[in-house]
Amino acid sequence: MNITPKPANQASHGDAFSLRLRLHWKGAHAGSVMFIEGASMSNYEIVKATQIDGDFEGFDDEVLFKLMDGSYWIQDQYKYWYHYAYCPKVNILRANGRLYLQVVGQQEAVPIRPISDVVESQIDGEFNGWDGETVYALTNGQVWQQSTYQYDYTYSYRPDVFIYNAGGGYKMQVEGTTADVRRIK
Repeated sequence: MNITPKPANQASHGDAFSLRLRLHWKGAHAGSVMFIEGASMSNYEIVKATQIDGDFEGFDDEVLFKLMDGSYWIQDQYKYWYHYAYCPKVNILRANGRLYLQVVGQQEAVPIRPISDVVESQIDGEFNGWDGETVYALTNGQVWQQSTYQYDYTYSYRPDVFIYNAGGGYKMQVEGTTADVRRIK
């Protein structure tokens, strides 16, 4: 999925949607009209202009995005794209009945869906990554265990943790790594 800028002077000024979109982007994207390739302009809209809460490290597989308004969104289709930014401005777009996340000023977008019931806490002590059956106690009193094998060494002391159900079981996101987990306490 690519988002491509279209210069404002190429937009159809008779098209009310193009005009509305061009006015919305004024200042935010130097007079360009953005569109999703293959999507009908009449079905495309900016649902929300907001900001990521914290580090943004691009798209991967089922990445969880926390927005400044406290809402959570999860990447709904695999796409890898690395781009680091701290608290970047983003747009939630709608085209053909799907929602997409796009970082303002970038051309990449990825399908997303809202997600609720996210546990946000910290590891109570050291985080040493994942080794297959890793168990971590959280500062909120919960204890979670890695449920599928994955090895990934990353060290951090009392890092932030996000635990969420992506539809196929719980995942724990810590320091840019994610593993399948189950709650044991």
